Amino acid sequence: MVAGRVVDVYGKYVKVKTQRGEKILKMKGKKVPDKGWILEFRKESVASPFVGSLIVESLDPLPPLSDLVPLLDRGISDPIDVTFLSSLTRSIASRLGKLPKWYYDRLAEYYQKGEDRSNGVYSDLVAKVMNSKKSNPDGMKAFGDWLNTFSHPFYFRSYSNDPKPTRVFFSKATSMIKIEHISKNHGRIIVEGMMGKTGAKLKVVPEKPIDQRALENLRKKLSMILGNAFVVQGGMNLGLYV
Repeated sequence: MVAGRVVDVYGKYVKVKTQRGEKILKMKGKKVPDKGWILEFRKESVASPFVGSLIVESLDPLPPLSDLVPLLDRGISDPIDVTFLSSLTRSIASRLGKLPKWYYDRLAEYYQKGEDRSNGVYSDLVAKVMNSKKSNPDGMKAFGDWLNTFSHPFYFRSYSNDPKPTRVFFSKATSMIKIEHISKNHGRIIVEGMMGKTGAKLKVVPEKPIDQRALENLRKKLSMILGNAFVVQGGMNLGLYV
């Protein structure tokens, strides 16, 4: 049986530290455990004063719930993604003094839909799009441009794709990069690694194995973006640290 100590509480959300990493629960009902309490993870059918849904599970320490909850409330729950985006958000807030009211809604929409890889957006369009409640492809591109203007040393792009966007995460502070893509032939593909001065060393983790020819094509495409890219195919035990 897995047990852990409550290390953070924010509204209905509870972060629990266990021997297997950290878990975030969203509690159901009125009862929420206090910080410092010990919880045992059991099946919901077992009688307990506390009942919650597991939202995030991570082998590595997670940011404070105050940083994560606005992302979790909008459906972003991948442990690596929320950790990265919370760091990116803190960087933007430190530059602007405070975040715009529309920030988290736009970030979630950008994460979930992505921008078109078509024409660029003129800078004078950005302000208009930010103040508009209508969603459109130019708006997604404009938000991406705005986001990465203030996010240093973190870089994030989400490109529209079927069935899910292709997402690029890059930390200039640690030179770590993660690319997530859904392929019709290979399923979910994660590309992770480290950027150097002249190129990148990357590990490709596909849901279904990629043959050598397809791997070489991927390497060439990544080299066009990242410089000389050294790519190998590997296992799932990878993580992006920011």
